Amino acid sequence: MATTVSDTSTRRLFSLKTDNLAPVVITLLLLHLALWTFFTGISHRAPDWDNMEELVWAGGLEWGYYKHPPMPSWILHVLTLVFGRPVWLTFFTGQISVVLALWMIWKLGCEFTTQRRALIATLLVSLIAYFTVRGVMNNHNTMQLWALAGAIWMLYRASHRDSLSAWAALGFFSACAFLTKYSALVQFAAFFLYLLLAGHLKRAATWKGIVVATAVLVAMVTPHLLWLKQQPAGPVSYASSEMVPLASYLDELKDLTSFLVTNFGRIAAMILALLIVAGWAARAWKKSGMSVKPPRIATELASSDRFFILLIGLAPLILTMLIAGAMKIPLAAHWATTFFLLFGFFSFWLLRSGDDAALLRKTIIVVVLFQLIGAIGYGYARGPLADKAGRPSRATFPGAEISRLIHAEWNRHSQLPLTLVASDTWTGGNIATHIGRQVQVLIDGDYGKAPWVDEERAEQCGMLVAINRSADNVDSIDPGVISLMAQATEHGVVDIPWTRKPDGPTVSIEWGIIPPLESCPSLSR
Repeated sequence: MATTVSDTSTRRLFSLKTDNLAPVVITLLLLHLALWTFFTGISHRAPDWDNMEELVWAGGLEWGYYKHPPMPSWILHVLTLVFGRPVWLTFFTGQISVVLALWMIWKLGCEFTTQRRALIATLLVSLIAYFTVRGVMNNHNTMQLWALAGAIWMLYRASHRDSLSAWAALGFFSACAFLTKYSALVQFAAFFLYLLLAGHLKRAATWKGIVVATAVLVAMVTPHLLWLKQQPAGPVSYASSEMVPLASYLDELKDLTSFLVTNFGRIAAMILALLIVAGWAARAWKKSGMSVKPPRIATELASSDRFFILLIGLAPLILTMLIAGAMKIPLAAHWATTFFLLFGFFSFWLLRSGDDAALLRKTIIVVVLFQLIGAIGYGYARGPLADKAGRPSRATFPGAEISRLIHAEWNRHSQLPLTLVASDTWTGGNIATHIGRQVQVLIDGDYGKAPWVDEERAEQCGMLVAINRSADNVDSIDPGVISLMAQATEHGVVDIPWTRKPDGPTVSIEWGIIPPLESCPSLSR
């Protein structure tokens, strides 16, 4: 059969030897997005805790939330206007941050090396757990990936091109990162350290750019800072509660060791894939009969670019550990989510130059295989396998069925549509999100944690109160919810199997209804 012009054009478009690899990059990133969204979406009956928290917060647009800045909740709010609140949306949103970050990592690499080599580094870093199994966790760490990747890219471009538009973009991405999580300050410290040590601060053009970037950042974060100033107990208090010093430096040493070991495990897939690719390439070189080994890719980079990769790539991790060590602050492993953005470029110190198209082809094969195994395996293990084994995880929680049964109890006892659930974030979120966007959650029965709830209207028009009494429940029951349950006039308990295993664990949800008062505006309509 003759080859058509269309077939030839398609092959040329996706050729690894073309001067424009953007179609290949976009295709691979869309595959990454589809794999992790699809297999988690079909295997999970409920999202992870952080994902549910974001769905609950996304019910209202605020300048900040009681634990974190607002950017991730704003993004999810917009998406819920389009898609509603299905379980898969939270996995999709986390992976959107991942693929945007990967795209910008590739664009950064194209600034100082070839498109093929930049894609090799991007593919390798995509195997780090924070881009895969933890990239479906729609929390503030994952949602900061895209903003910090953009900030790093713009820092390189701004410092090398003296482009005011790049400096302005650096301010934009930095503001988005700060409005996602205050840990961005560690990255900003690394940026300053780079500008200082690289000598850029000696140049007037750099200071002009810093003024532009700072102006953009300040303009974007000021409303949040004004909101923050008015909060007696907000994100700053929450952050402080998470960083209570350990008793001794020995305890801190143990904590830092655990932090490093855990994160080594989370980058292990990238290291293994790199070793496989390097070994495969070495065998191919031996078969070629060449007598002189080609140089490492890193040696062909400018010394200033090697310095950028090493300093910006390692400084956030090192600075965090130094600060934590000095202040005896315990470190949660996932706080390092954004610290590995440039680790794919470290492969240049191992991989050798030569036939870059062949090296890229090998990398694509290895990485796609790893991604397929990872996405399918994670989805199966967290969903069907856990369900069959009777493991009472959040992924197997029958949120839709619980919501349906409790909503039926509300409709049986109340003449008004359900619009408010007072409960903990997880239980209330599972009930509310399956009913509709009009149902909001009064988190822990605390109006301070749920500013989107009109307190006066809630007291007049009543609410559903829910407490997870399951034997396997790990969430604490807030006194505020217990107090509201005592005000309920109708009570009951819904019990259903947690998993499909016979004689397995049971979900037990106590419910109560606080009826509306005659002053409720909805009753007078």
